[in-house]
Amino acid sequence: NLVAYARLGDRLRLTATAEFAGYDTSYEAGNFANMLRVARDLFPTAAAYDKPDYWACLRPMTPEGTPILGRCRMKNLYLNTGSGHMGFTMSAGCARIVTDIIAGRNPAIDINGLTIDR
Repeated sequence: NLVAYARLGDRLRLTATAEFAGYDTSYEAGNFANMLRVARDLFPTAAAYDKPDYWACLRPMTPEGTPILGRCRMKNLYLNTGSGHMGFTMSAGCARIVTDIIAGRNPAIDINGLTIDR
């Protein structure tokens, strides 16, 4: 029943699964059945559930789902990647951390274990 959701304007965005499928973005509508069921149960009138807009996309993801943030070995290249299906949820916080690093400030949270050198 793990379903993440966010309101985007007049739309309800749902995400629930991550698959290790290489570069394959194919899907079947049935792959989304549980996600839609959970959303309907929680928010029965929040969306036009009979007209979903399905998609599958590629998201860089670490095995545990924690992001890789900050500097890498290449000059002027900073990373904000690896969050997988929680990337949208964690985007603002991760962006703040990377912005702080680029600006030479200490991030508000300890990033030990969240860098390329972990």
